[in-house]
Amino acid sequence: MAETAAVAISVPAEAIVNEIEALGITHVINVPDTHQKSVLALLSRRSHPTLITACTEDEAIGINAGLYIGGKRPMLLIQNTGLLASINCIKGIAMDAGIPTFMLVGLFSRDVTKTPSEDPKRVINRIGPTLDTWEIPWYPLERPEQISAIAEAYQRSLDVKGPTVVLVGAPTS
Repeated sequence: MAETAAVAISVPAEAIVNEIEALGITHVINVPDTHQKSVLALLSRRSHPTLITACTEDEAIGINAGLYIGGKRPMLLIQNTGLLASINCIKGIAMDAGIPTFMLVGLFSRDVTKTPSEDPKRVINRIGPTLDTWEIPWYPLERPEQISAIAEAYQRSLDVKGPTVVLVGAPTS
């Protein structure tokens, strides 16, 4: 039986954390994400940036807003199901109130041998179209060579004073 080649390749946690540090991120607010567990594990062993664990994505978005208003440089690390569950909060806080809200979103349960649009799970194949409908800029992170998507998306969230998303295609390593 022939092996199917991966469309999405794991990005090392170290590379992601290095990008986060280079951007001067002060706080990473997360709702535990098994897709990005290696990033969370690495962040938990460091004193900077501060890692804050929230109970829900709505709570994480509120914490992000408070930190931003207080002069900090926060970001969110969540998974796709939570992003979809928190769209009303994203609309009200990030979009309507104009709060930069950069989200690193793991595509939990994705089949990495398929593009997101080819994946039969709605939680995967509807993420891009949902973000497009809400006019939320998003960037794929499908392989290590695309690591610059993090800096581009973070800067855009600051420039537009609103939400941006990087979709992490494969579980981090």
